[in-house]
Amino acid sequence: MVSPDDSVGSLVIALVENVQRTDLNALELAKAYNQLNDEFGRTQEEIAKTVGKSRSYIANTLRLLELSDPILGALQAGSITAGHARAILMAPDEAKEILFQKIISGGLSVRQAERAAKAFINTINTVEKRKKEGEPEEIAIPVETERILKEMERALETALNRKCRIDHRKGGSGRVVLEYYDEGDLEKLVQKLT
Repeated sequence: MVSPDDSVGSLVIALVENVQRTDLNALELAKAYNQLNDEFGRTQEEIAKTVGKSRSYIANTLRLLELSDPILGALQAGSITAGHARAILMAPDEAKEILFQKIISGGLSVRQAERAAKAFINTINTVEKRKKEGEPEEIAIPVETERILKEMERALETALNRKCRIDHRKGGSGRVVLEYYDEGDLEKLVQKLT
């Protein structure tokens, strides 16, 4: 007779063998590591020893599961790489989706995505520093961020066939302004967007 501990051990062994397959993508690995952690109570350190990876590798792979569903879908489909996903994780929360869209529409390399994430971080850090020092909060947008925003404007204009403007404000918030040319055009735009 197989004891419950033996069956759990067998499941863990089967899962670890699956993880060690070379054809798993980063998202599949993250889900498997998460299953080892959640269902079988294995710590990141234990998982790392079992699969022959560093604990930081396991932690960074698990972090991929923090991304939004559209980003996870793109990772699963191979539209972005695990390196791109990790660059998106580096970005401040309010910039993650912007960076993701830029990677998809602009074909950024992983290094370019990392630089863009760092530019977003630097912008927010500068704003926070100025707030603490009581200086005016308005700051210049970093060149990389401004370039990304201009490319996003062009992509929206092409996709929607109309003028578009992205007003980027302090702290990473902003607004997108779309032109319409008459009431019928407004209705078409709303239908396209919904």
